Amino acid sequence: MNVLVCFSSLKEFNTCFEDLSNELIYEIFDLLDFHHVYQAFDSLNARFYNLVTNSTLPIEVNLSSISKSTFERYNKDIILPNKHRIHSLHLSNPCLYDDISSPIHILSQFLHLKTLSLNNIESKHLEYLLPTLVSLPCLSSLSITSINIIVNRTAIYSQIIRLPALKYCSLSLKGSHYSEVPLPILDKYSPIEHLIIKHGISTNELYNLLSYIPQLHRLYVCYTLNSWTTYIKPSSFVLPYLTHVSLDLSSISFAVFEEMIIDIFHLVHVLHIFIRNNNDQMYINANRWKQLILSYMRNLRIFDIRHETWSRNITTNSQVILNTPTNKFTSSFWSERQWFFTQQFIQERDRNCTIFCSIDPYRRKYYTLCKQIHPSTCLNSKKTHLQSVQHLRIDNENEIIDCKYYFPNVTTLTLENSLSCTLIKSRSLSLTKIIEILRFTSYIRTLIFGSMPLYGVNYKSIQQNQTFQLVSNTNMITNVTFKQGCTLNKLQLFVALCPRIQYLTLGHDTEDLESIVRFLLKKRNENTSHLCSIRLVSTCPFFLTTLRTLIESETLLTDYILKKVDLEHALSAFDGDHLEHLELYSQTNISQTDYFDGKRWSKLFERFQKLTKCQIELRQKGRRGIYDNLLREFQRELKEIKELKEKWNMKCYRSCPGYHGTVVSVQISASL
Repeated sequence: MNVLVCFSSLKEFNTCFEDLSNELIYEIFDLLDFHHVYQAFDSLNARFYNLVTNSTLPIEVNLSSISKSTFERYNKDIILPNKHRIHSLHLSNPCLYDDISSPIHILSQFLHLKTLSLNNIESKHLEYLLPTLVSLPCLSSLSITSINIIVNRTAIYSQIIRLPALKYCSLSLKGSHYSEVPLPILDKYSPIEHLIIKHGISTNELYNLLSYIPQLHRLYVCYTLNSWTTYIKPSSFVLPYLTHVSLDLSSISFAVFEEMIIDIFHLVHVLHIFIRNNNDQMYINANRWKQLILSYMRNLRIFDIRHETWSRNITTNSQVILNTPTNKFTSSFWSERQWFFTQQFIQERDRNCTIFCSIDPYRRKYYTLCKQIHPSTCLNSKKTHLQSVQHLRIDNENEIIDCKYYFPNVTTLTLENSLSCTLIKSRSLSLTKIIEILRFTSYIRTLIFGSMPLYGVNYKSIQQNQTFQLVSNTNMITNVTFKQGCTLNKLQLFVALCPRIQYLTLGHDTEDLESIVRFLLKKRNENTSHLCSIRLVSTCPFFLTTLRTLIESETLLTDYILKKVDLEHALSAFDGDHLEHLELYSQTNISQTDYFDGKRWSKLFERFQKLTKCQIELRQKGRRGIYDNLLREFQRELKEIKELKEKWNMKCYRSCPGYHGTVVSVQISASL
């Protein structure tokens, strides 16, 4: 192995890597994922084996993209013998939580662990895991993302508050937004300084939680909701160190927000707020804001607001302008503080959006390029580098042309249906443009396709294209999702374009799954050598058996885990706090009686408060006797549960061929 070394004399020469000192090699190791160090150097020779296994340097363990067999070797050779060296542990593979040899079962022995990240964890694992964390004296950073419903989030909060050294905490706990069980009276206060809540939380729940975190400096709340129970606020508490606050206020009134400012947020220096489809006009009332800031927010330096109003009634530009009372945000009060604002009028598919927001986005991480029906009224017309944006969504390809923004640090790119021209329905998506985008966005790790027609594409010739080969050799994409399915030809093309793919998700319309699985698992397929997880959405229940038979009969894999999730589990994987468009389609010849439960549907829909479009069609066939009483009870529930009937328009039909037929076809539908 050779490496180029440069000195200040500007002389250059090649030296053998093995000749480098141990200290320099350790510095190189420190720049790499330790699992990659283990794979590359552990078996090289005796010296490097000792450097890897006998070092006293801290280890960061990332078990996100690792096969079962590789994990078993890594666990045996590195993790278990070096528990005292592990400072950081990241898990996101749901299958590893079920593995009896997984390090989560002995976490209390990782006494020097500082950072713990648990993604896609089920509630049953979280319940027994959290109490063990109290014994970790160095744990200062904790991130948790649940994959299914957490019935009692208060119990989770109570355990986290007890962690003695915790400074950073990020939580995304799926479940009912209205879980308002108060925290028990605790004799401890949390040392947390940075708190991120990525699930919906009521104002009562938030007050209660913050009363136990007096050292808090930074707070981010993804979705704040009005409380539905009468609540007595905890005795007066102060957050003297809280300087940065970011809130989604889409579901609470300005009056409630104003009360929160007076009670707990009056000392903040930096305020970021987001409001969508909230009818309270006080959020865009300049005088009301001025009064609040002068009276209670004297320390405020940065004021960042984004107010979106979506409408399905297509309006003219003049109508939008006349109905938007934002012109008073141009007075001297705002300009003296260097707070400037812009107004945008956007048309997306069959709806309009009026956006009022700060001109300087203050490190906003998400940005959407979509069709504008009116030029934005913005004072800044120069080309702008949006350094903070990490997730770029492109809704309309025409907005790429002459775009005044650059996104040098984007890591996630979402391409929606309207990337192809929405005015000419038959025009296909331009693969060339996708390749050009990827050519100049080398940091992208995640690629999501809303749809991918690609009509008329010559799959073989385009792979000989010089730009295609350049992008294939340089892009770092590891996660690809096709929301509406994929054909074998398309998949072969995109696997060639993204040969470092680790996670692949295929939507409900995917054709010829057996051929696709066979292609992905071929042992001689270099383009899929990094693939460690395949997720098939909305496949028929019996496909799991077919898939297992295929893998074993053709020996496609020798060491693997297949995991099936039901409808509720699948829905829990989505972020209900942000989901706007939900479509579910299923057709099977197997009776799935759990679908016929009105209360269960109500609980599921309760999570999706921001949906603007919903279409559900679930069809199944089964023996008539199974359904008779079940359907009668379900249809009665649909009449009694007002929300299912009026808001979600949920219905249940059945048909039975022939008067004495024994087979019945059933359809459940819902729409918004």
